[in-house]
Amino acid sequence: MSAGIAGAVLIFVAIWHLTEWMMSHRDKDTLVLIPFGVLYAILGYLIVNLIGGKVVLAIALICVSIGMTAAITVRKTSSVRPWVMRVFILIDMVIITCLILALLA
Repeated sequence: MSAGIAGAVLIFVAIWHLTEWMMSHRDKDTLVLIPFGVLYAILGYLIVNLIGGKVVLAIALICVSIGMTAAITVRKTSSVRPWVMRVFILIDMVIITCLILALLA
């Protein structure tokens, strides 16, 4: 169940990453969100459709951890809206928690 939650939230946040550059100012900081959005969408699709099993969950855990670390690192210098960065970090924490629970199950 936690894998499904992680997959669904990954797809949601992927769409948000992909559209944030349109909703905010279009610059290099918001453009960096697009590759993460594509990666999150692919991983979310694979998890929701039960493709790849625990290998995909582990890859998703690594990728989301990297994304969260990057967001924490650049949150004060990025031109991405501050509240969006905080929400991305919180959502990444939720996804990481669900992925860990799914891997331990």
